[in-house]
Amino acid sequence: MTSAQKPFWELSRVEKCTKPGLVAYTFDDGPDVYNDRLLAILKKKNVTATFFLLGQMIDKNAENKASLKKILAHGHQLASHTYTHTNLESAGMTEAKIKDEMIRTSDTMFANAQVRPRYMRAPQGSCEDNCTKIMKGLGYVISYWNADTNDWRHNDKAADYIQLSMTEINEKILTSNPATDSFILLQHELRERSVMELTDVVIDAIQKKGYRFVSMEECIGEAAYTADSVVPPKPSTGVPPVTPTGAPVTPTVAPVVPPPGTPATTSTSSNSVKPSITGGNDKNGAGIKSAAGWTLFLTVAALGSALF
Repeated sequence: MTSAQKPFWELSRVEKCTKPGLVAYTFDDGPDVYNDRLLAILKKKNVTATFFLLGQMIDKNAENKASLKKILAHGHQLASHTYTHTNLESAGMTEAKIKDEMIRTSDTMFANAQVRPRYMRAPQGSCEDNCTKIMKGLGYVISYWNADTNDWRHNDKAADYIQLSMTEINEKILTSNPATDSFILLQHELRERSVMELTDVVIDAIQKKGYRFVSMEECIGEAAYTADSVVPPKPSTGVPPVTPTGAPVTPTVAPVVPPPGTPATTSTSSNSVKPSITGGNDKNGAGIKSAAGWTLFLTVAALGSALF
C-alpha cells in the first residue's frame, strides 16, 4: 500500500525516527514495581528511553508518583498512554471521554513532575480518524512503533521467554542497516523477567548492530513537553555516539535460564492540560494547560488541525 492509499489516521502517526541509525526504546504501562530496577539498568548501559505511562498507575500510590521525577532525573522522557488504558476506539468512547483520558493523565504528570507530555501512545495502538483528529486538536504526537518485543504475549515462566521476546528484534532490527533505517521499539515494564533479563539482551544486541538509543523527542524532532512544563536538565553521561556500521549481527539467542523451580529443558480531573503537533502497531496493550493559556492553545490547535 502506498502512502497515498493509507488512511488519514495511519499517515498521522509516527512509526520510526526521522534520521537513520536511531532506536527509540519505549516502555508502556508503568510506572510499576520494577521501575527503579529498570532505571538502574538503563543507567548502567547509558541508554535513554521513553516511558508511556498510565495516569491510573501514577495515581496508584506515593511510590509511583515519586517515580516520575526519578525518570526525569535519569534523563528519560515521560509520555502519555492514557489514564485507564481503555481502547480509544471502543464503543462508548465519546470525544469527551477520550479527552478526559488525556487530560487526567496530563494533570497528574504536571502535579507530580511539573511536565505535560506532548507524545501519546494509544492502548492497543488503536487511534483511527476520529481519535486522531482529537489528538491533533490537543497537540499530541501519536506514537506507534515498528518493532515489538511482544513481551506481554509470552509466558514469562517459560525457559524460552527471552528468545521469543527477541523474535522481532532479530528479524527486523538485526537484519537492518543503521545507515538507512531507524526504529521505535515497544516493551513493557510489567514483568520482572522483561525488565531484569530482556532489557540487557535487547540493548546489547542493538548497540552491537550500530544503533544509538534516543528519546522519542530526539527520534521525531518534536518537543517532549508543553511550553508551561518545567523540565530538569538532563544528566551528562559522557557517552560518545555510536557510529552506525551496518555490519551483520548474528541474531541474538539469549541463554536459556529457567525460572526458579522450573525443570531444566534442552530448548535453546478539573484542571485542563495542553501539548502541540503531528501525529504507533500495538494491538497489545500499548497535555494541555489551564485558563487563558489553554484557551489560546486551543485556538492555535484548532487552526492547525484544520490543515490535516
